[in-house]
Amino acid sequence: MRKYRPNVSSTVRFEYGVDLAAGLSQFPETAAAASDIRAVNDALGAQHDKRRALRIPVVETRAALRFAEFSAERVIRSSLRAAEIEDGGRRGRLCACLFPKGLRPVVIPMGKRQVKPLKELVDRLQNAKLVGIDGYRAAWLPKLLTALSTLEGAVAAHLEALAAHDEAFKVELALRDAHHDAVDKVIGVVRAAFPRNRELQDVIFPVVEGSRKAESASDDELDPALSCLAPAES
Repeated sequence: MRKYRPNVSSTVRFEYGVDLAAGLSQFPETAAAASDIRAVNDALGAQHDKRRALRIPVVETRAALRFAEFSAERVIRSSLRAAEIEDGGRRGRLCACLFPKGLRPVVIPMGKRQVKPLKELVDRLQNAKLVGIDGYRAAWLPKLLTALSTLEGAVAAHLEALAAHDEAFKVELALRDAHHDAVDKVIGVVRAAFPRNRELQDVIFPVVEGSRKAESASDDELDPALSCLAPAES
């Protein structure tokens, strides 16, 4: 009897389950087992669809975060240029106050890691006591605060989408295990229903094809190289 390897994707398991249920339905002795397989198979398929749907917000919020980061960096760079103009040179008192270690530590961090240096820049500007800074602060503090708020919101939305996706994937992994266990149980049922009839036992189970590797490669949580099917004699 043929079964999939324990490391294959949900798509491979689901298709295998559909095929197996069809095989079990051909004989009265295994019809009840067909219903059992359909139940766990449908649960896995539904959870897989749910998790895949949750992948869309992950990608969308990731894109929003990328542009929020891009916009924040533009505001930061512009604020530095404005500070240089106020100083009348590249490294005057205002630049030294707001960018004590230069521009790179503020703009190089990516994604959620940029929140901290941007917030620190905002704090330095809010708390600066330099003579003549009020005009610069009035012009640039609102812009930097807006950039910070947008970036924080984008980070929070992305983390929330990731958490929802990851939670759904945990449930999906549990259903993968349940699916694998159900197939093991069916093997015993078929063996008991048709003892020593290897030909009939084998025809009930789906043909295992090495080419299924390409079909399962779209399952993004798994290495496609691990998603191929191979005979596992039972």
